[in-house]
Amino acid sequence: MSQASTGRPARPATPGGRPGGPPNGGHAGGHPGGRPGGGRPGHPAPDTPLDPRVVRATPRSAIVVPLVLGLVSAASLSVFFVLVGRFLDLIADGETAGSTDLLLLCALPVVAVVCGIISSQVTARSVGVTERRLRGMVLGHVIDLGVARRSDAAAGRLVSAATTDVEKAAGYRAGFVGPIAATMAGPVLVILVIGIAIDPVSALWLAIAIPVIPLVVGGFQRAFRKVSGSYRRSAGMLSAAFLEAVQGLSTLVLHRAENRTAQDLAARGEDNRRQVMRLLAANQLLILVVDAAFSLGTLALAATLAIVRSLDGTLTFGQAVSVVLLSTLLTGPADVVGQFFYIGATGRAAERGLSAVLAEKPTVPAGRGVAARPGRGGHGALAIELHSVTAGYEPGRPVLRGLSARIEPGEHVALVGPSGVGKSTIVALLGRHLLPESGAVFVGNLDTREASGEAVRSLVTVVDQQTVLFSGTIAQNLRVARADASDAELRDAIDAAGLSADVARMPAGLDTPVGERGLSLSGGQVQRIAIARALLRDAPILVLDEPTSQVDLESEALIVDALRTLSRDRTVLTIAHRSSAIRDVDRVIELGGAS
Repeated sequence: MSQASTGRPARPATPGGRPGGPPNGGHAGGHPGGRPGGGRPGHPAPDTPLDPRVVRATPRSAIVVPLVLGLVSAASLSVFFVLVGRFLDLIADGETAGSTDLLLLCALPVVAVVCGIISSQVTARSVGVTERRLRGMVLGHVIDLGVARRSDAAAGRLVSAATTDVEKAAGYRAGFVGPIAATMAGPVLVILVIGIAIDPVSALWLAIAIPVIPLVVGGFQRAFRKVSGSYRRSAGMLSAAFLEAVQGLSTLVLHRAENRTAQDLAARGEDNRRQVMRLLAANQLLILVVDAAFSLGTLALAATLAIVRSLDGTLTFGQAVSVVLLSTLLTGPADVVGQFFYIGATGRAAERGLSAVLAEKPTVPAGRGVAARPGRGGHGALAIELHSVTAGYEPGRPVLRGLSARIEPGEHVALVGPSGVGKSTIVALLGRHLLPESGAVFVGNLDTREASGEAVRSLVTVVDQQTVLFSGTIAQNLRVARADASDAELRDAIDAAGLSADVARMPAGLDTPVGERGLSLSGGQVQRIAIARALLRDAPILVLDEPTSQVDLESEALIVDALRTLSRDRTVLTIAHRSSAIRDVDRVIELGGAS
């Protein structure tokens, strides 16, 4: 049948210049074995606005607690250095310090150390909390984007965002903003102590040096913002290319492209190394400037003030020593500014990257929260209806044009046609991974334009041509369909799928590890696990998307027998090219040709 209602001819379908499957978003920077460069994997521009959710992922305590503890530590050490000066003056005058002063001399350093330990523990815990929140936020958003949209982005970019970017952003926002705020605020407290307890004039002179650090750091961040952005893009492209090469390793070896791919990865790695060295060079330059312009300058100024003010009789020997000791606390920002620049530069770039991922809009709106039906719930087989559906993955480039069809409850229909006419697009429509540009799709009594994805997908299960198995055991992969399934139900499912004999020969049975992406199993075994999962789902509508296209003839025969069991009392839509896979169907719908 053409793209019109079943049972009467209509005008031929046209692919709209677009293959029927979802658009391939392209590889991050070119195919394996090619030269680096290609296209960018979609990394954000440097001016990507910061998403407030990225900031809110950090607990408030990560900022407040280190700041408060840092100020308490600075106050404790400031008072300690003042007491050291007074103790020296008492010794010079031949007097003895009181018990309270001696107790404070012993207790204040302990307070500073305890504050530092607590601050470190709070910071470490906050980094972990922030990482979990950010990673959950990114993964949840990627899921919300939908299957069709997800193919537009390189997998390496998403992996990089959920791992490297999350770690760097959490390390910056939760692990350093609070401590650096305390380090920057500490000198202000020290100046107040000098001005109140020792000498206002010396305090005024030393206060002039305080704004230098923020100005220097801010200037360097603005100057080297492009460097940090280039490093992040380079790292993301390397991750994407490496992931792609690993996933396609068998194909690369088969076509003797592994050496070219290795050279490509080496070139990308070298580019990433250069970007890292540029960033580190900027970091070292900042440390050199700050050490020369601030640390040495501040100590020299404090020593000069102490000598001059003591010679004119304003300061005692002990007070002069206190001024010099207190000036070492003013250099605290200089001690961490190098670390701040590196963590700040990479962390802020990572936050922009996460913000760019979170800014992507789902191609399919959420829909109303129509209650999902767990399993079949006694509803039996349901109908599928498409009314004048025009749909595609890009606006203005429809794959399906004016398609109308109805599959009756319990009917088994085969959907055939050449590549590019929209067979996979129909699967995406039935799973609400894609919405029609015009017309309507009904799954049972649910209009996919209005119902939630959860409600629609509770009625549909798909056995795909390329089954995805997760690292773990056979039982764990089966329970993806139903987490509360008992061992007896799992055994019933694999028996119905024709897999019980294979599992019985495995030493660990259902607890046999499947390996990464199911590599320890044959293609036929993987597909029968998919059928067993579909049996556990027990949804009233079953979509078979070329389930035997990747297996040998012997496995195909076993799978076809298992599919007969799976198809009982269900509405079934089969997409296939092999005639053996569309046996026992009630009707054939041909896209792009006659019925």
